[in-house]
Amino acid sequence: MLRPFLLIGVGGSGGKTLRVVRDDLERRLAQAGWGSPFPKAWQFVHVDVPTHADGNDPDLPPQLPERDYQGLVANGVDYRTIDAALMGGGAGLRDVVASWRPDPNKVAIPASKGAGQYRALGRIITVAGLARVREAVQAARRAMTGAEIVGELQALTGLLGGKPAASPPEPTVIVVSSIAGGSGAGAVIDVCDVVRSLGDKWADQIVGLLYAPDVFDYLPEESRRGVRPNSLATLAEILSGYWNSDGASEETTALFARYGVQLGAMRRSGPRYPFLVGSRNNSVTYATQNDIYRALGRSVASWVASSGLQDKLSAYVHGNWSQVAASVPDRLPLKTREAETPFTALGSARVGLGRDRFRDYASEHLARTAMLRLLRRHEELRAPGDDRTEKQLVLDTANSVFGGFLRQSRLDERGEEHNDVIDALRPERQNDEAKALVSQILGRIEQDLPPKGEAPARVATRVVNAINDRSAAYLDAQRTARTERARRWVGKIQEHVTTFVARQVVLHGAPVTEQLVRKLETELRQVRDELRSEAALYRRWAASLSEEVQKAFGDGEATVVLAQTPTLRTAVQNGVQTLVYVSEAEVRELAAGLVVDLAESVLDPLATAVQHAYQRGSQEWSQGGDQQQSIASSWPEGDVIPVRLRPAPNEFLLEPVDEYPSILADLVRRSVTTSDETGHRREADMQVLLGQEEIEGTRQALIRRTTSWVPNDPSVNPSATAAPSRASFAVAASPDDVLARAGEWLTRDGTAVGRYMSEGLRDFLDAKNVSPAEHDRRLQRFEGQLIAALNAAEPLVSINASVLVQVHGRQEPRYATSFSEIPLPDKSAARATFRRVLEARGQWSEEIATSFGDSASGFVDVFTVLGEPYEPVVFDSLMRPIAQEWGARNNQPDSRAEFWRWRRARPVTEFVPMSPSVLDSMVRGWFVAGALGHLQMTDTSVSVFVPHEAGAGGRYAAFPTPMLESVPTQGPEAIAAVLESVVLAMVQVNADESMAAMEPYQRLRLLGQFSSGSDTADESGPSAELTKFVLDGVNRNTDRIAVPEDWKARRDDVEARFRRIAQQYEAHFAKLDQRPDAVDMPRTYDLRAQILSALGELSRAVEGLEPLAQDGGTMWT
Repeated sequence: MLRPFLLIGVGGSGGKTLRVVRDDLERRLAQAGWGSPFPKAWQFVHVDVPTHADGNDPDLPPQLPERDYQGLVANGVDYRTIDAALMGGGAGLRDVVASWRPDPNKVAIPASKGAGQYRALGRIITVAGLARVREAVQAARRAMTGAEIVGELQALTGLLGGKPAASPPEPTVIVVSSIAGGSGAGAVIDVCDVVRSLGDKWADQIVGLLYAPDVFDYLPEESRRGVRPNSLATLAEILSGYWNSDGASEETTALFARYGVQLGAMRRSGPRYPFLVGSRNNSVTYATQNDIYRALGRSVASWVASSGLQDKLSAYVHGNWSQVAASVPDRLPLKTREAETPFTALGSARVGLGRDRFRDYASEHLARTAMLRLLRRHEELRAPGDDRTEKQLVLDTANSVFGGFLRQSRLDERGEEHNDVIDALRPERQNDEAKALVSQILGRIEQDLPPKGEAPARVATRVVNAINDRSAAYLDAQRTARTERARRWVGKIQEHVTTFVARQVVLHGAPVTEQLVRKLETELRQVRDELRSEAALYRRWAASLSEEVQKAFGDGEATVVLAQTPTLRTAVQNGVQTLVYVSEAEVRELAAGLVVDLAESVLDPLATAVQHAYQRGSQEWSQGGDQQQSIASSWPEGDVIPVRLRPAPNEFLLEPVDEYPSILADLVRRSVTTSDETGHRREADMQVLLGQEEIEGTRQALIRRTTSWVPNDPSVNPSATAAPSRASFAVAASPDDVLARAGEWLTRDGTAVGRYMSEGLRDFLDAKNVSPAEHDRRLQRFEGQLIAALNAAEPLVSINASVLVQVHGRQEPRYATSFSEIPLPDKSAARATFRRVLEARGQWSEEIATSFGDSASGFVDVFTVLGEPYEPVVFDSLMRPIAQEWGARNNQPDSRAEFWRWRRARPVTEFVPMSPSVLDSMVRGWFVAGALGHLQMTDTSVSVFVPHEAGAGGRYAAFPTPMLESVPTQGPEAIAAVLESVVLAMVQVNADESMAAMEPYQRLRLLGQFSSGSDTADESGPSAELTKFVLDGVNRNTDRIAVPEDWKARRDDVEARFRRIAQQYEAHFAKLDQRPDAVDMPRTYDLRAQILSALGELSRAVEGLEPLAQDGGTMWT
């Protein structure tokens, strides 16, 4: 089952990588049909110095949501302010920052813009912003451990091809950063420690994905002057934290606690599992850093979205790392035997269909032309040479199509022959009920007439009276029916107008449609006057009931009207018609009020909504929201495929992206039905805008009525308590809206494009679905791309084979390869091809067979990791760029000073890449070498005597020359300069492919160990050489001056030497303690505890020396 992930990007490189991860995950989710918001189980946090996230590279996905970004510097805050706030913490900060803190008076870099490739600045800013980092991390933890996460992960797991379980595994934390920058390289260790302070077991198991300096080799020299020195410093501090089994110092613990971060009993610092990421492996070289971000980001997304890969990588990291790393032979003298080798590397690749990338291309391509239709349709119709202004062109276009618009609007009341509204309001049975009334009255009068009839005047009176008697009932019934019709019409006309106007937007564009609606408003206001005039005319006709009845009988007084006389029916009909005239007058009076109300309360807000949508859409199309770059500016146009939509260099597609334009055109043609052979794309654009398959349909998604119109006339209100209100509308016409509907259009069921989008690798490579020739072509393409993916999936580092042999005794690196689900069914030709390729490469195992499946997935992910972690000196990706930079800048004091200026960002004790006990041994070894006369110092160099392995004599091995910083070699700072420069010896091991550069440090460690060979103080006495020198007068460096013959004299001399040096250092440190400012403190100050402890231990150990058997000595046997 999938597990929660906390993904943290530190610095610009980390943030850009996370953008790729999220974009890839969104693409996968969309392809799989995930309809919910982005999963809370996958939390993203981008930590960087600038106030707002920067780096809006056009070939990378957009920035993470603003909530996921945590800037460390508030608007308007400068570096001095940050430094002053930090240093306000008290004198205890001296021990944490005094030897490396940049002088704020010399910092001219605006803090809100970044650290300027100075990682010491980045760390000062990070420490001052620890509370912000803590809050962001804690918020992410709460979000991904909420009660709803289990159900969310179960749904995700099932959707993405895994097997849901009752509860998910523990979360995985991945921190992505460069070790070469200023912000990220200065902050990455502290960010890891903030995560570790959460206290959860999983929070200690941090995977660090660390970009090596060769990632930035393509940059011009002036743009990467700090990259390589930063890498050297970051490397040292990561190693120091990785091997630190003593936990944070009291001063560091207090500093973090000041910002609410409780380090507790933490026994490690920085990432638990450091993975290096370089720019190349044996098969692939990435051209730019963005290529690498895209490659690694896609790899991390595969990790996050594949439960199978998670299980395999978790087994590698959590299950095997400690045992394997502690067993790797290591000839470097920097760590204890039980300590783990530190660095591994990973690589990944994918072979697949790339439907997710096609979805992005196609949806954006469709959205572009659809948006242009919505915003600029009127310009598409401009003829060559037409120099009308845009405003005039819109007005003229609206005028030319208004007649048809009005006829289809269901609001045409122009003249007596068009009665859309009246006909909609008039009761359906008005005429039938009038005829029924005529029959009723006629029957009654015929029944009441004498057999011999009556005079016309008397009959006319009978008719008038009968009609008057029944008029109220008839008219009330008509009013009731009319009111009910009006209420239904109010609802229906709003629905129709909304859908109708949406259709006009896609036909004519938003500007023209707005003018059409405005013209319709004006039309209805004019219609009101016509309706009132017609109503008045009908009222006059209705007032002549007697005249109309009398008119039927003519002027003859002698005529007798019998029951069978035809004029009797005519008289009744004429009389009832006056009631119909009343109804016709009332329906026009009702219509007159409603059309104006509709114009003001429906058409006006609808036109305004279309206008505002056009304005917003135009703005977002050109510059994006909030003055940011428009997402639409990067949408593909024509047949050009943007770089960001091309596959990452480690992604190998079976369908080339350059064929996307022709594939899309073919799918549109086969998915859209139209009588115009050239109109398929136009029809598709309109369907995308409307969000429905049929242009004449009624379920469109472009315009939505958010508030309904309630007329001012209370008689037609839907309820007695409803207050009159205007309608309001939301027009979903932003680039984001249209892009979303384009994506939905691509995945419609039952269409050619929908079937294409749902096709997986299994069906694509199925012989039943294509011709034999096409199937062979596809299999050959699959085999070639699979081989390329396997090559590209090797870890993204360059490993120096010669150094690997010398340091670890390995002839070649070991690799472990894992696969996501391989969706190739049993007995298929594709599965056979897959196995044959791996067998030919010697990579097949029965464990891989467990990855085969039969899902509809469209790709196979390949992950390769080093089989065991190695020392950093093995990796050319890491060491070669640093060696080149140091070689170019170490000749002059000024260039050396600039190389190392503001790089180290921790005390020397937290910087030197050694286990703490090894550091203690080397400090002791320094003073033992001095006592034995084994140190040789010139103005510019320090060497230590290294005896030959066999026989007498030896040679002097120089510590790195020049060192990182120039100090008087005869003064108290020499020891710190030598220890700090051990990182240069590591670089030299790689550059020379030789262990020689480490010999002086190996010698110090040997001299500083106790007789038992332990780096930790015990009762065995000082090192064998010091013991032999004191007791036997034996010095392996025979060139030294003579020493006292008596062993006690030698012991007293050596002990006195150690005590004297200790007193000198105590006085030196006491003087340093008097300095008022915690800046530019000598590095030896960081080592004062180790120096004084070493001298004390040596004094006591020497004091306890005595021969085992000698005249005057003590005999024990």
